[in-house]
Amino acid sequence: MTKSFNVDNVDSQDKEAIRHLVDELENVAPEELNDAVCDIIDLGGLSTSVLIESISDLTEETADAVVQKLEDFFYFYPEKGGKVVSKLKKAVQSATGRYKASLLAMLSDILEATDETGKEISTMSEEALAVLCSDVDIPRRSKAIEILSTAEEAKCIPYVIDLMINNLEGLDKFENYQFIETSLLALKKLGGDSVLRLLVNPFSDSAIKQLRIEWRAKEQQILNSTLIALQKIDTNFAQVMIKVVDLSEFNLPFAAMLKEGINHSDKWVRQAAVEAMNKTSENMTPEALARMLSDEAPEVRLMAVTSLGAFNKEDTGELLHDLASRPEESMDIRLNALYALYSQGNLNVLQEIGAQKDNVQISLNATGLATLLMPHDQGLHKMLEVYISTSESYLPEAAHYLSELALPEDIGAMVAVHTKGNENQRDKMIRFLKAFIEKNDGPRLEEAMKKQLSENEIHALKEMIPEHHHYDNGYECDCGHHDNHEHNCGCGHCH
Repeated sequence: MTKSFNVDNVDSQDKEAIRHLVDELENVAPEELNDAVCDIIDLGGLSTSVLIESISDLTEETADAVVQKLEDFFYFYPEKGGKVVSKLKKAVQSATGRYKASLLAMLSDILEATDETGKEISTMSEEALAVLCSDVDIPRRSKAIEILSTAEEAKCIPYVIDLMINNLEGLDKFENYQFIETSLLALKKLGGDSVLRLLVNPFSDSAIKQLRIEWRAKEQQILNSTLIALQKIDTNFAQVMIKVVDLSEFNLPFAAMLKEGINHSDKWVRQAAVEAMNKTSENMTPEALARMLSDEAPEVRLMAVTSLGAFNKEDTGELLHDLASRPEESMDIRLNALYALYSQGNLNVLQEIGAQKDNVQISLNATGLATLLMPHDQGLHKMLEVYISTSESYLPEAAHYLSELALPEDIGAMVAVHTKGNENQRDKMIRFLKAFIEKNDGPRLEEAMKKQLSENEIHALKEMIPEHHHYDNGYECDCGHHDNHEHNCGCGHCH
């Protein structure tokens, strides 16, 4: 090491003196550079703060050494980074490429050791998404996924799925396995059990329907992009996901994946799922999840609730009924208990909760989910009754369930409800019909209208159809799919 570089007698609180040491790093021999950076870090005090501030002013070789050693230091001693959080955040926002990824990883490690994780992380989602979409290594992308999950940034879901599909090789390496496991936990938190089920069977009709129900408050583009990403999945991917769940020490959140795998059309996926379920059955029990419901952390309790739906209704239906009906529970817990009941096909309990009047939102969602489990005509008739009697404040939620149920062939039934209703009910049906026709415009709807409606009714309804939805040789939906025949890409618009 050069004689001019000497940390002896340097005051750890003397910012100028430390800055001078950092400048002198440029003169240190390459083989001694890492040790020199460590010597500065070991000073304590303001040393890490000055190093972070200086990164953008250093040559590439020196900056590489500084970033690498800082990342190592905060990985092993994250509790010592509390005073540099604001400087790290600024550095992350101004950095590019691999430096951004490394600085973000440092920030993640530090915040994970503090009580302010969610608050601080929420401002880093754009930077984390940039790292996720960059060409940095898998461990740093895993850190980005952890940050995006903490920030509850749902728009990252399609990117995470694409990365999982493209990084199935090398699961015998710890960092690759950890990446997949981290991704699964993030998808569970951000997307729910329906996304996990679709990782095993991307064409599961009930899982797609559940996804659209649970995601009705999310942007339509996120839903469309997620469904398109899921369509790239094959049976090999499904087997790998089940294997990861099988090996995971914490496999309770993934019960829905194994249940979906057991019912898969591919025998190898079924076999892997059965083996995994048998192997983990001792830990994967309703009793274990029930204990998690007492956890003080809301995210743990929510994870337990959503996972209960993967069990038979005889095993967990009563517990879910109690959770969904409990007025003192949070709305998140109650709604997710309803989704879990739907996932296990528990029609009777959903109907019971739907008949309760303690909370309009809960009874409406319970009834809506119940109608999706009924024979089609029965469910449609019930949801039409509910829709026209729902107050304006909850009408969008009722409309969502009716939209999930209504097919082009149901146009006659909906027009009949409009005709028989009072002025308020007719107004509600007109609004729904407008959205329904815009969504379903195409040959199938045209044929149903000709068979079921009068010429005057057809003319009135066609006035609601935007001109851009007509095509001479086919039909195009908002997801960008185009086909001369009927199709269903899973985006929710195709018929």
